[in-house]
Amino acid sequence: MKVTSKKPVGQRMFKSVYHLTDRGKKVRRPLSIEPIGRGWWFNLNIGEWEQERDETSRYTTSYYSMTWDGYNNVYSLKSAKRLISKWNLPKGTWYRVGLPFIGYDFKIKK
Repeated sequence: MKVTSKKPVGQRMFKSVYHLTDRGKKVRRPLSIEPIGRGWWFNLNIGEWEQERDETSRYTTSYYSMTWDGYNNVYSLKSAKRLISKWNLPKGTWYRVGLPFIGYDFKIKK
């Protein structure tokens, strides 16, 4: 897998960190993963990416905050790479893996 980033090597963040909410509670925000181009949809019923949608299933355009749907959240670049390698998408597909901070995102090629 090829991983690229716009940030210099010393300024990259590879995992989501804890931050304080307005109530003083520590929380982590998960990473969002989405394929670039070609109109892919994540089927929440079977847990796979599809290009065609039907009316009987539930879909989303990105893999983000999935605990309510029965899937694990992704909190690090390493776990995102492991998850992407398991998905049945064609080789050469690019993904955008976004951290909760602006400008700290990665592009991964399967």
